[in-house]
Amino acid sequence: MTKVEFKKLESVENIKEVVANLFDIELNIAGGWGYGSESALKVEQLDIPIEQFINMFTTLRSNVEMNFDKKEKYGGITLSLEELKSLDIDNTPYQIARFNLSAMSEKVSAEFIKEYKENYGKKEFDIGEHFKRRKEQTLTRVVECWFYMKE
Repeated sequence: MTKVEFKKLESVENIKEVVANLFDIELNIAGGWGYGSESALKVEQLDIPIEQFINMFTTLRSNVEMNFDKKEKYGGITLSLEELKSLDIDNTPYQIARFNLSAMSEKVSAEFIKEYKENYGKKEFDIGEHFKRRKEQTLTRVVECWFYMKE
């Protein structure tokens, strides 16, 4: 698949409000989108395990980057945690999560689903070739997100 670039999201005044408006979810957060220490997401309180929260927020951010105000929309966004590390900068403890992300254009995905449904079970349908082409059309990228846990 050709390389697709996604721009970093612009900083917002109230990330908690933006996330609530976009996804109808209330999170106790502040700060930025988590692109580095200067824009780390400040987690003020959690009701779920931190690893689950980190995955959820990074998925939310990726959905905004890849779908809002875009002609080409992506679905099936899946994150796989590659690394979670702690880093202390100027006595501020950060958690940095690095994920492998995969997704597919919604248009392309719909075509593959249609092809599969119409041809599954037919003798001439090469299911191996189908999934090979599908894999070739899957976008992959590495995503990093920074978090600061308030004490």
